[in-house]
Amino acid sequence: MSGIVIPSKQNGYIEVMFDDHSIQHDSDASVVEKKTIGPEGDFTKVPAKIVSLRQIKVMTTVAPVVGGPTASVKYKIGDYINKKRLKVTWSAGIGKIEEISYMVIGEV
Repeated sequence: MSGIVIPSKQNGYIEVMFDDHSIQHDSDASVVEKKTIGPEGDFTKVPAKIVSLRQIKVMTTVAPVVGGPTASVKYKIGDYINKKRLKVTWSAGIGKIEEISYMVIGEV
């Protein structure tokens, strides 16, 4: 299964349930382009997964004077997976995470 997460908050999380590829109701994002190949149900073992930033927006400011302080932009993506669900967390400093992609592969 795979999909693209569209965050609704700067910092948040989403839980993707494997039995029917649904999204937990209190998640901070929606999922588009959901694709599932194979039967419905939970995985028999913890599946393989890939979670990655797909699209971000970098906010810039006027460059500081030489030798002065600089601003850094930090994006964090975290994930947790078991046989029933994938939880993805994210946070963005002064930038914006617009899309996160995921792919889960395993035996049902």
